[in-house]
Amino acid sequence: MLLILLFPFMVQAIEPDTLNIEEILITAKKVKNGVETPVYGETIHLLNPHDGGEIFKFTPGFSVVKKGNYAMEPVLRGYKFEQLNIQFDGGVHSTNACPNRMDPAISQISVEEIEKIEVIKGPYSVRFGPVFGGVVNVISKRPVKKNNRMVSGYAEGGYQSNGSNYYANVYAQIVNKKWDFALNAGYKDYGNYKSGNGDTIASSFRRFGYTAKLGYNINKNQRVQLNVRQSFAKDVLYPGLPMDAIKDNSTIASADYAASNLSEQFLSLKIKAYTSYIDHLMSNELRPSYGATHALTPVEARNFGGRVEAGIKTGMNSILYTGVDYQYIWKNGVRNRDVYKNICVNPPVVFDPPKSFVDKVWQNSNKRDLGLFAENKWQISESFTWQLGLRVDFVSYNIKDPEQDFSELYGGDIKPDNKLSPAINSILTKDLGNGLRFQWAIAMAQRTPDLSELFINHLSVGMDAYEYVGNPNLKPESNYQTDLKVEKSGETVNFYVDLFYSRLKNYISAVVDTTIPRKFMPCANPKFTKKFTNIDDAYMTGFEAGFGVMFLKHFNYKLGVAYTYGQNLSVDESLPEIPPFTINTALSYSVEHFEAVLNAQIAAGQNRVSTSYNESTTPGYNVFNLYLSYSPWEFLDITGAITNMFNVNYVEHLSRPYKNMDYSSLYYEPGRSFNLGIRFKF
Repeated sequence: MLLILLFPFMVQAIEPDTLNIEEILITAKKVKNGVETPVYGETIHLLNPHDGGEIFKFTPGFSVVKKGNYAMEPVLRGYKFEQLNIQFDGGVHSTNACPNRMDPAISQISVEEIEKIEVIKGPYSVRFGPVFGGVVNVISKRPVKKNNRMVSGYAEGGYQSNGSNYYANVYAQIVNKKWDFALNAGYKDYGNYKSGNGDTIASSFRRFGYTAKLGYNINKNQRVQLNVRQSFAKDVLYPGLPMDAIKDNSTIASADYAASNLSEQFLSLKIKAYTSYIDHLMSNELRPSYGATHALTPVEARNFGGRVEAGIKTGMNSILYTGVDYQYIWKNGVRNRDVYKNICVNPPVVFDPPKSFVDKVWQNSNKRDLGLFAENKWQISESFTWQLGLRVDFVSYNIKDPEQDFSELYGGDIKPDNKLSPAINSILTKDLGNGLRFQWAIAMAQRTPDLSELFINHLSVGMDAYEYVGNPNLKPESNYQTDLKVEKSGETVNFYVDLFYSRLKNYISAVVDTTIPRKFMPCANPKFTKKFTNIDDAYMTGFEAGFGVMFLKHFNYKLGVAYTYGQNLSVDESLPEIPPFTINTALSYSVEHFEAVLNAQIAAGQNRVSTSYNESTTPGYNVFNLYLSYSPWEFLDITGAITNMFNVNYVEHLSRPYKNMDYSSLYYEPGRSFNLGIRFKF
């Protein structure tokens, strides 16, 4: 395989792209990769989402996991959490400290600083870390001189009626020939919103964050850049979780060096180093359980790593990208419980003074991943390209402070095996002329278990009321996937169809283990614990399809549909937490200073659920939104919106139910809201 990757002798020369340090790809002659789907900053600005995860709600193929109105997480074709490789600026990673994922990576970036988002659907990349279900690369804004002005930027603010929400953001940049600096800072104060039937949903939060960038152009083909990003969220309510967040503070820093055209054969060199730190504090003070038990959970997570990549011209039309990357993840923290009342007996027994307990959340665990990769791109002819990638990861784990019962469950000596995780992919692209293109992609990839799946100990981290326990003996899950895509791009009409099939081996899920009783509140239901385990055989298949047409000069209509069918072959039932069939459609009208978009999301009910996972069905819904943008002068943008125009009372299938209620209860989305935003540019 390495000989094939290095084989250089083809026919036609290709030129490398202009190097951009923020991009996910430095490729050969820029041919759009059909497995990539971009979401651009202009779209994000118009839709004005308040949360990084919310961006994906109207993107075909995506759903979101929602535990509150803050820190939503994208789900791609049923792949979620660590099954997706979510990163910033082509290689910066962050990890959650909260076992319930109140603080996923996507929540650590402000939507106002996003330039675009690159999505690779499927395990069709080897260059930016291990990939199992797809890559989501969030590219932040890089200082670029505008209208030949050295200093420029904007200030914006807005209001949303449902929740009495306020937000403000400032972006400023200084761009010189040799150096540049940019600062983005924003504040959000969101209240509890009302659902379509008028119920108040506890979902308020406050967040302040900023990002600073300093770049220096050594010469025309070399650049260094330093980034610092901090986020401070507080008083975040999660109606879908058993606790709320008192604070969630994060710091992410990175340093980049990039060079291009160093010699005729040595085309590019990229070096990146990063670190992230999450400081998270949870409490049950606002929950009914607080009357019996006061719980406070300080947890923290650290992540550091980096990557080195070289682009080498191995022939007249062949470029090899090869390198190494490394990631270290460490998590620790405890849950402090003061028990004032034992409600498992009748009548309840009151403790004075209360009894105190300390539960180890992460048991001082860590994960290390060293990866080697090589990816070759050939331009076989003007209309035919081939990409071939190979990767191998060396993964090891450690648990330094195991809880006694967890240690006893696994024989008193917990030493997860080191993992050797290979991946390979091939992408063939054929340009058929007149804007018509065909692509076939095939890949094998593995995902090693994360720290939750290995070491969590009797905590409710699922969408149900069960306690979950980790399994240090888990095997890596494997994905054998293929995609067939046909797309047509024209001046007024375009369409695409993407069919995929994914065979899954040792798929990681959780099942009820009747030999492990509930540890906390043993009198409550359910009585037993879910244990992470491997499903021997499963598959997912489905499609995304889209159609777009421009008409009457100023109108544009788009339609996108997506469906995933997941099946557990080992027990002959549906895989859990698969999003339903969804249609996204939008009609837009655009002239020089004005744009209007009417979009709709139509989701079918999800009745294919996992019985063994104890998953609940959800009904379908139809939701319409209207977005407006008006720019009367060059320095002023005004945006307005009516979201959920018809005040529909609906729930998304992957939203979490409230843990202190019956586990089958539903978590309803916001009802109608009137939104207004103003941006002043300078």
